[in-house]
Order: sequence, then structure tokens, then C-alpha cells
Amino acid sequence: MKTHSRVRTWLEIREPLERQLEPLGRAAMEAIGLSEGHRVLDVGCGVGGTPLALSRRVGPRGQVIGLDVLPDAIDVLRGNDGNPENVSFICGDAQTYGFAAGSFDAVFSRFGVMFFDDATEAFRNLLKALRPGGRLGFVSWRDLSDNELDELPLRAASPHLPPGLVNSTAASAWFSFSKAETIRRVLDGAGFSDVEITSRDEGIGSGSLQDMVAVCSRVGALGAILRDHPHLTRKAVRALEDALRERDGPNGPELMAAVWIVTAKAP
Repeated sequence: MKTHSRVRTWLEIREPLERQLEPLGRAAMEAIGLSEGHRVLDVGCGVGGTPLALSRRVGPRGQVIGLDVLPDAIDVLRGNDGNPENVSFICGDAQTYGFAAGSFDAVFSRFGVMFFDDATEAFRNLLKALRPGGRLGFVSWRDLSDNELDELPLRAASPHLPPGLVNSTAASAWFSFSKAETIRRVLDGAGFSDVEITSRDEGIGSGSLQDMVAVCSRVGALGAILRDHPHLTRKAVRALEDALRERDGPNGPELMAAVWIVTAKAP
């Protein structure tokens, strides 16, 4: 059976991608204040390391449920030999999945909540899954123009890309929660209380120069273009490598990521 292209890409760059995203996800985990014994839902977990990171925070008496809409991603996670007993996975859409009411102490997501067909309805469904007083915490990207991590690769490769593709990237689903007012409107409309939205800027890398080139050309703003238009890859990647070489250092290139750390409560 053929693996979904997005999952295949994640697996090919799994370790360097995790090095890039882990600090940003950790900031959101810390913001919701997980405790020993909590039951947590991880929305849009993909094949990343967030379920295991969450399990360490809630301990053996807690429980982590990883949710993703892609069956291939869930199959990969279920096949990991190192899964602790308090981690399990389900395949489904958070917008429509039939969660038991009040079954979670916390809902977490690392860049997994920007793709809903109806964001307000999705968060309303997640609110039902939380116990009264339960916590929501997630991290989402701010504007493309604020995000050197996406903007620099796209700018470097743009001479080799059709202008229309470059211009449309800022309006893609990746940046659907780039405005604080959008996030607040959605969460207020879904019924959450105590909404807090904090900006965070952090220099992050993927390891070596080649690892950073691999990640930035396979995911994010540039990666989305090259996945759909592979004939543009060779020249775009060469330009990206030249740009990142100028930022190379002892730990490889680092670029600034601009995100929102969002928390809220179930009334």
C-alpha cells in the first residue's frame, strides 16, 4: 500500500524536523501546566514526538491520546516499539470526532489546528471533550512576513518560482491562525474562556546545513510549493542552500520562528 505523500515526507526528514519544531511545541506544553495523572488529547500529532513528550509530563498515571486525520500517520505511530503504555492513537477529524464529553483534562496541538474546514465548530467539539476547567494549549504560526523560518527560504528560491505561487503562499492554511484577532474570535465563538495569546520568537535549526536545506525545502512555505511542482526543485534548492550557507554556524543554520502560544479554559 502506498504511503500518503505528506507522511512519507515527514518520515524522510523526521529527526531534523523534530529538532526544529520541538522547542516551539515545548513552549505550548509548559503554558498549559500539565500535571501528573492528566489525560491529554494531542490534536494533529502527525508522526512527531509530541505524544511521547506529553506522556513524560503526565507520568504513568496519566494518559495521552494522539489524534490525526491521516491513517498512515497513525499506523506509523502505532508501530513504534517505544510507545509507553499510557500513549495510544486514534484516526479522525477533530472537528467531527465523537469524543466522550468531559473526557480530557487538556487538549494540546503543535501546528495541528490551522486546517479545519470550520475552525469554530472544531474548537466547539474540542471544548465538549474537555472537563470543566480543562485547559487548551496550542502553537500556531504568525504571519509569513514575521517568520524568517519560512520567509527566507521562499525569498531565496523566488527567482526560480512563478510569482503567483509565491504570492499565494501567505494566504495558505498554514497561516490561517496568523492573526491574534482571528484566534480570539474563533475561541470566543466556540465558548472558551480566559483566552491568552502570547507572541514568541525563537531561533531554531535542524542540525547541519544539509539537514536544514532538507527540511526547509520539504515542509513549510517553500516545501508546499515544491511538493506540488517538483520540476522547480533543483534550482530552488540550490538557491536555498546558498542562502542558508551564509547563516551556517557551529550548530548549523538557525532562523527565527515567529509563533503564537495560545491557552484557554473550558468554563
